[in-house]
Amino acid sequence: EIRRGIAPSILWAAITTIAAFLVLNFGGLPGLAQLGSLVAIGVVLSALVMIFAFLPPLFPDRRNSPGSAGVSSASSPNPVQETRRRDAGAPGAARIKLVFAISAALIVFCVVTLLSGLPQMDGSSTALQPRDSQAYAALEAIKDNLNQKRDPLWLVVAGRNESEVARRLDAVQPALNQAVSNGVLGGFTIPTMLWPRPESQSVNRATVQQLVARREAFHTAAFAGGFSTDALGLTDSLLDTWQRASMTTNVFWPTNALCSWILDKLVAREVTNFYAVGFLFPPTNSMNASALAELGTQLPQGGVWLAGWELLGGTVLGVVKQNMWKLVLPMMGLVLLSLWFAFRQLPEIILSLGILFISGLCLLAVMRLAGWSWNLLSLMAVPLILGTGVDYSLFMQLALRRHHGDLLVAHQSVGRALLLCGGTAVAGFGSLGLSSNAGMASLGRVCAVGIAANMLISVFLLPVWWRTFASGKCESPDVPRTTPSSLYGAKLWWLGLVVARWLPMGVCETLARTAGSIYWLIAPHRREVVIQNLLPVLNGDRPAAEKAARTLFTNFAIKVADLWHFESGTAVDRWLGEWNGWEVFQSASGRGRGVLFVTPHLGNWEFGGAFMVKKGVKMLVLTQAEPDERLTELRQSSRARWGIETLVVGQDAFAFVEIIKRLNEGATVALLVDRPPAPTAVTVELFGRPFQASNAAAELARASGCAIVPVQVVRKDGHYSAQILPEIQYDRGAIGSREARVQLTQEILRAFEPSIRQHVEQWYHFVPVWTMGKKLQPPTSKLQ
Repeated sequence: EIRRGIAPSILWAAITTIAAFLVLNFGGLPGLAQLGSLVAIGVVLSALVMIFAFLPPLFPDRRNSPGSAGVSSASSPNPVQETRRRDAGAPGAARIKLVFAISAALIVFCVVTLLSGLPQMDGSSTALQPRDSQAYAALEAIKDNLNQKRDPLWLVVAGRNESEVARRLDAVQPALNQAVSNGVLGGFTIPTMLWPRPESQSVNRATVQQLVARREAFHTAAFAGGFSTDALGLTDSLLDTWQRASMTTNVFWPTNALCSWILDKLVAREVTNFYAVGFLFPPTNSMNASALAELGTQLPQGGVWLAGWELLGGTVLGVVKQNMWKLVLPMMGLVLLSLWFAFRQLPEIILSLGILFISGLCLLAVMRLAGWSWNLLSLMAVPLILGTGVDYSLFMQLALRRHHGDLLVAHQSVGRALLLCGGTAVAGFGSLGLSSNAGMASLGRVCAVGIAANMLISVFLLPVWWRTFASGKCESPDVPRTTPSSLYGAKLWWLGLVVARWLPMGVCETLARTAGSIYWLIAPHRREVVIQNLLPVLNGDRPAAEKAARTLFTNFAIKVADLWHFESGTAVDRWLGEWNGWEVFQSASGRGRGVLFVTPHLGNWEFGGAFMVKKGVKMLVLTQAEPDERLTELRQSSRARWGIETLVVGQDAFAFVEIIKRLNEGATVALLVDRPPAPTAVTVELFGRPFQASNAAAELARASGCAIVPVQVVRKDGHYSAQILPEIQYDRGAIGSREARVQLTQEILRAFEPSIRQHVEQWYHFVPVWTMGKKLQPPTSKLQ
């Protein structure tokens, strides 16, 4: 019972929080991506623990009491008590005025603060640098003393071989000279003179060989000039190196210690690529970012990169900005989707979005007053605030629903928990403000302020807003829905028919199972309705009812998928299994008074018509109008494709007369008996509980004398099996009174009790079916 109350809140809050951290993977920052993934995994585990493992140890005495759970859950709320509770928890006029005054003042204050401008965007590399670092401070002091306050930019030149790198080094020289003359750069150093030139080495190889061959001539000339052997050490070293170089066919690289030390700082050699690095020194004044960007466009575009701390911040910020839509749009879509599935009411959705908007204003105002600016890391706070901030309004509004608008009870049960939860979240993000990394500190501060604003507004202002704008328009999750799902419409049905024509049956069944499982999770209202419907069938065993209801959702999705295949024209032979009790129909139809098939919403009753058509029997199906007129027409045409005639009762005032005429002619008519329209509804007993059933079968029996034959079509092992039950016997002369016809209806429903109990996972009712002592008016004798 507790789990049913809190699981939807935890589920939707977990989904939005998980998504908020997972979208950090699209921000272009690997570190934050890993952080987001780790937090998302932690939230998943926490949600599972809270829903499934946390409550049983706290309430061990409630784990094995299905009977009591079923009774308590089945009881309906007392409207008088609800009204008293709502009135007792209603805010006074003074509080309402105070809350709206605070709300207005908060909005006005934020707007006035932001009139002077929005927080600036910091495109520098400051967000990537450490804060309060002694080593970094010492490095800055050294730079100041050496009059090198700015780090040089790096120019990286790459190529597949030495010649390609050499050509690119030559190509960048004019652009760099022009930048120096324009004052964009103070100077530059590139390894043009140090870089080996394969073409020059090839040309010089013959000259070097000639010089090496004249070694003795050099010695003779030196000795003649009065030099000793020691004076020829450098000459001999040069000639030895030249000799080795002339004997190689590849590009020659110096290998002595000094050259190796220098080249290691300027050159990188790989198997497939070579790299050279140069240094561009900024002018003494501040570096012009736009001028550097212009310089980047003037450099050769292939294999030449301009890099450095001054450019890194702006470059990464550009990547983050470019990827922001990948973060914000999916997050907004998920927030809207979560709010819709959680509330399904526009007023509450608008209130949650309004809180996000106002908390955003508060965040911008605080940033403006504190002098904070956006940077490449703090921008990541936007999806985090969206995903985690919406949880507070979601929890609070669901609590207000659950407690019927009682502000005091909602605050005591959820409000204080939200304050604690929000406080820990603010403390957690706020602790990042002490981080040694400037960007991470700014991310923590922004998240802390945004979440604090969401939490405080949701706890202290939202309840009064909800009472004012949404309490009369939003249903409580404790009150079962009595209307069909909004998904049941012509557009979705038409789309299902199209998909069924193109996708194989196996794929459709897999998708249906998945859809059924998802709907079980996201539709707690429907889930509870179905569980309550199954409890009397299962003798109040709540765990058994929950298990059967979960299977029922999946079975219904498969049934709909099969029905789409059937109505789209797919051959039905693969579905039609055994047919039992055919002799009952032959005996009933042989009397020539017509046969009225009656069936509950058990299995896939639409396939009963297909069974009859294959047996050569024409069928007339009586049905109510669908919620969507276009859906009614669509399903009529689909049945007609199989030779099944449909008569929509309630649209034709003479429908009752037409049905009697058909039965008198010996026709076979099919009718659902367990979900009646109001004019034909009577109260009978089913599984020991009051149940509304249609008396249409009894009325038609009185008027025509037709045979009443119960039938069921259920799914077994991937096929549908039809079972014709024994005919309902009655004396036409004895059912002239209303009480007798109600008794006949009772016998019809009682005939289905064993079948419903056996196939309870296929008894499809998604609106409440058990009456609570409501007295019905005597039904009319018309099928309307």
